[in-house]
Amino acid sequence: MGFVYLKGNRWSQVTRDERFFCQHLMELVNSEPIENFVQYLSDKLQLGLTVGGEWELGFEVCFYRDYWQFFGREGKLYSPKRTFDLCLFGESSIVVIEAKAAGGFDPDQNEVFKRDLVEIKRLTGVPDVQLIGLCSSQYEPDASAQSTFGSKVIRWSDLSARFGNDEILSRADEIYEESEPFSKRGRHSDIKLAGSELIKAFAGGAEWWVGRGGGLGGDRFIEDVQTERWKSQIYEVCTKKHCPSSPNYFSLAEFAEAVNGG
Repeated sequence: MGFVYLKGNRWSQVTRDERFFCQHLMELVNSEPIENFVQYLSDKLQLGLTVGGEWELGFEVCFYRDYWQFFGREGKLYSPKRTFDLCLFGESSIVVIEAKAAGGFDPDQNEVFKRDLVEIKRLTGVPDVQLIGLCSSQYEPDASAQSTFGSKVIRWSDLSARFGNDEILSRADEIYEESEPFSKRGRHSDIKLAGSELIKAFAGGAEWWVGRGGGLGGDRFIEDVQTERWKSQIYEVCTKKHCPSSPNYFSLAEFAEAVNGG
């Protein structure tokens, strides 16, 4: 059965959002003792996890924000909007799982993932923090993804087989496209400049528009500012009079205010 407006399909046969697939995976994991899943991942990816003790699986984990809130809002809040697709919390290990379905891993995001390992260790004192990439078997990780995840990559098809050839997880594996038709990166920009060059242009009176995935309040730009990576980061820039019709763009004046501590 399905819905007429979806041509007889159900939403699970239409969606391409990895959050849907991750939520479904979490339901499957929690349908049996969670230690089973911990053991499976540890064995398959050679994680060396201590399976005994308490474990918990989190979905859409806004780690830094909630950790900061829980501990009395002390110190600087690192990356308030950063969210992990799935996260396994153990007594002596934390495993972050970053998932992709219709697409592959983005080089900019990969750099954020690497910093997560450092920051989680620093905040929690947990000695063993590991990162796993979850993606389609049709996707071949590039050099950036390989340097980020190494051999710790698992496929949706693996997990489908683990859970009795689950149809939804199989679909997550099948929908990958090498070039996502809706991304069209760079279609609004006419030049690309490093952040340091943008500040020089702003001082010279430029009234441009700066593009960064997620916009002014997005994780990527927040990370740029907090780590001062903005100086060398290459941004898409629109020099036209009107702002592009994209939520990823903000004014050069807003860029300058943000990086100058405003």
